[in-house]
Amino acid sequence: MRNKVISLMLSIALTAAVLSGCNSNSSETSQETQNTDQESDTNSETNSDNTDADAADTTDTSADASSDTGAPSTYEELIASLHAGQSYAYAPICEGEDALLVTSYTFDDLEGHMASCDATIYAMTSDNALQRVTTVQCGGTAYPVAVSSDNKIITLSNHSIQIAYVEKSTGKFIIEKESVEEYVSDEEPLYHNYSNDGEENGITSDSFFFDSLYEESGDLNIVNFETAGIASDGTPSFAGGVYCVYNTEEFYNSLGYLVFDSESSGHTVTYDGLSQVPFDYEQNGKDITFHFGSADDSQDATFDNENVSYPTLTFSGEGIFETDTISLACLGNADADSFDPVTYYDDDNNLLIHVDSFDENSFTGNLYHEETINDSYVYDAQIGDIIYSKDGTPFTVISFEDVNKELEYGTDEEFKADVIGTTRFDGFLVKGGDQDFYYALEKEEYETEYKVASLMTDELLLKLIAEDVTFPIREDSNIVLYKFDTTGEYDELKEEYIVGREFKGDNYPQWSDEGDEYFITSSMYLYISVVDGELTTIVQKYVP
Repeated sequence: MRNKVISLMLSIALTAAVLSGCNSNSSETSQETQNTDQESDTNSETNSDNTDADAADTTDTSADASSDTGAPSTYEELIASLHAGQSYAYAPICEGEDALLVTSYTFDDLEGHMASCDATIYAMTSDNALQRVTTVQCGGTAYPVAVSSDNKIITLSNHSIQIAYVEKSTGKFIIEKESVEEYVSDEEPLYHNYSNDGEENGITSDSFFFDSLYEESGDLNIVNFETAGIASDGTPSFAGGVYCVYNTEEFYNSLGYLVFDSESSGHTVTYDGLSQVPFDYEQNGKDITFHFGSADDSQDATFDNENVSYPTLTFSGEGIFETDTISLACLGNADADSFDPVTYYDDDNNLLIHVDSFDENSFTGNLYHEETINDSYVYDAQIGDIIYSKDGTPFTVISFEDVNKELEYGTDEEFKADVIGTTRFDGFLVKGGDQDFYYALEKEEYETEYKVASLMTDELLLKLIAEDVTFPIREDSNIVLYKFDTTGEYDELKEEYIVGREFKGDNYPQWSDEGDEYFITSSMYLYISVVDGELTTIVQKYVP
């Protein structure tokens, strides 16, 4: 979220995630966020009345939503097609006419609204085509999606404000004005300003434009969402839906996915995509009978949507996910016909790109995950066991002493002390990966997954998940690049914060240019966050 120093926020956004999504083990998928204290005093109580693609492909975020045969062509048809766990609202942001907003995450703002801090926008263009426009995100539950008195959609955080609308003739999302406040160490903040008339574009230390946007937005109408995907008798609409599955008591790690291929069949799939179990199912109101793997295997479950964004299934016994009650998070951007968890990038908070090429508009390269292992697997393991990373890589558990027999690094005590440091697991090491070598396990105290790290360096083990992928850069994306400042006695490594539209591609000075500062943009690794196939957050990984 953008409620801290921006450069810190960007790093946290990729390690703690932003919004609900299975790949992002987000704190906002926790039920705790349903009761987050509201921090914004700009909100009124008025209710607004109104992919699995080929790895090298890019996504057109303004694609015609009704271009596929049988796809919804009206708002009413789109609402009827939504699944349990989704919600919708009308908002007059299409030049005064209604657009349809859809979300999989709502919360009670305690002021009479079922609000949301993210929403996908659909609009009817002037030629009566239903078009998916974009997805907007706010700075957390304190700043829900809102509409101004002059029918603009307002997205806020503690340090940013954006005023936008949908252009009726084209269905394009038009950012009319935006200002982002950037804090740099103890210095005065900088303001990245933009207006589509060009009058306010640039970076300044003057807060006038930033302050004026808050005043200009006036009284805000919090968008009030209505529950979708539930029939009058309580029957949930599952067909065509993709759900991330969580243990109701632990929203930090997903248990896998439920994919409902049709009104009577579907399949489960693990996070790494390596294991699937087909199932048939029958519905009778809220009561559902599943047949996992075989018609002879029957498991009864009861559906409950008291928490509309995270409905539950309670099985009569221990279900296929080894718990009697599971919570479901609907992945609104996922297609059951083509869903692949490995290449479902939306809100994946463990996604890196090794950049091969880039320009002002896009990055191209290979995609990686940092190898991580659930802490419960680590705590339960014995020497000689094989434990698996979240991405399905097998690792053999091996003792420090056995590794040192091969490496011959001083005494066993010296070897173990030098490997462990302060954040590493002291029980054992693991062997595996593409190099079939030895690695340590490390995590912060608050984390629930161990990262796989080199023995004597800070380098983390990466897993290749896709090659030659191109992502466009959203104009309002957050970018952090590293640069060296050479003006002092020593070269100083600093962060450069950039808004997407400010990005200059390969025109940043390099070491060979002999300037006062230089960037290290060749062969970059970037932590990235993707929404609708576009880059929304980009943070360079420093590689010494």
